[in-house]
Amino acid sequence: MATLPEGTTHTQTDTAPPRVVGFLCDWAVRSEGLLNPDDTLVGMPHVTVLRVPCSGFVKPSWLELALRSGAAGTFVCGCPMGDCLNREGNWIMEDRIDQLRKRLSRQKVDPERVAFFAFGLHDREPFLRAVAEFVEKLRGSGGKR
Repeated sequence: MATLPEGTTHTQTDTAPPRVVGFLCDWAVRSEGLLNPDDTLVGMPHVTVLRVPCSGFVKPSWLELALRSGAAGTFVCGCPMGDCLNREGNWIMEDRIDQLRKRLSRQKVDPERVAFFAFGLHDREPFLRAVAEFVEKLRGSGGKR
């Protein structure tokens, strides 16, 4: 299982890309050729991706742990809405993300540090664009609370 490098914090310099942790459903974007051996995205070594059987399996506490452990942001990518192999995993995760954002906001943590994407097996390029846009949004906010 991939981990964040020791000493990484959620406050990033302007030159260093923000560290991001993503959870990718096995039935969403095909990961062959998408990940380096260290579970980072090809072309985006600052984005660590953890594979999960279904986006609905991801616990909000895992996303909070990633943020507390120094990630500037975290995301979950599930199947296209209404097309979940496990029936409702992506709908469940979308609701969990919404609730987590509200909780983070109450804790004075920027809720935009958490994202949910929904892409199919053959949506590699749109997925990579969405992750790159998310990283740029985090860079613009400085990855801060």
